[in-house]
Amino acid sequence: MNKAYEIVLAGIERAFLDGSLTLGDRLPGERSLAERFDVSRSSVREAIRILDAVGLIRSNVGSGPGAGSVIVSEPAVGLSRALKLHVSARHIAAADVLTTRVVLESEAVATAAEAVAAESVQRHGRGSSVQSPGPGDVHLRGAGDLLTAMRDPDIAKEDFHNLDARFHRELCAAAGNPVTDIILASLSSSILDYVSAAAAATDDWPWVQAELTKQHAGLLESILAGDADRARQECAAHIHWFATTTGIRP
Repeated sequence: MNKAYEIVLAGIERAFLDGSLTLGDRLPGERSLAERFDVSRSSVREAIRILDAVGLIRSNVGSGPGAGSVIVSEPAVGLSRALKLHVSARHIAAADVLTTRVVLESEAVATAAEAVAAESVQRHGRGSSVQSPGPGDVHLRGAGDLLTAMRDPDIAKEDFHNLDARFHRELCAAAGNPVTDIILASLSSSILDYVSAAAAATDDWPWVQAELTKQHAGLLESILAGDADRARQECAAHIHWFATTTGIRP
């Protein structure tokens, strides 16, 4: 027999499927949902807490026009929270998270490189010397801007790590697969504390920073050159190098 809050969740899921609830809509109030599904208001609150935790709604307390629960799309939030808790509880090893990241991210950057190569072929086929923007161009330009910021020798470690994470997200987003993008963002966030702690304990951070930046530049260059095999290999080597150099241990 379903728990009462599961009845609410199932009803909201049906509303998503039939289009009566869409991104940006506001959920009905607690009383309305309780009456609709014939459950207690505490069961409605439990369902709302779950939806908030998995990144499907954003709840604002109060009684003004901005109060209530709004439908949002932040799937990485829920996945990150779940993974981080399991890693912290030692149910999932950080090493396994890294291994999964290598597999998925290596293919993502290879796909991004293939897209660049395909666009180049199409451009030459049109006989045009002017490069038209490809689907992933905005993300690759963003990665380039982040790389420039990471070259600052005076940048704080925490700021560097934040830029590093954003750089990798931009590269993965250039592949054009939102599911892979979401999963990789979750994997990265779930072990961010371990990465930061390992980097903080590094004896020669300036050297590590310089090497990471050099590897980032090489990876971006491979993608922009449309070399999928090289991008795949450099991505895997880059992640393994950082884990080995900093001695990440959960």
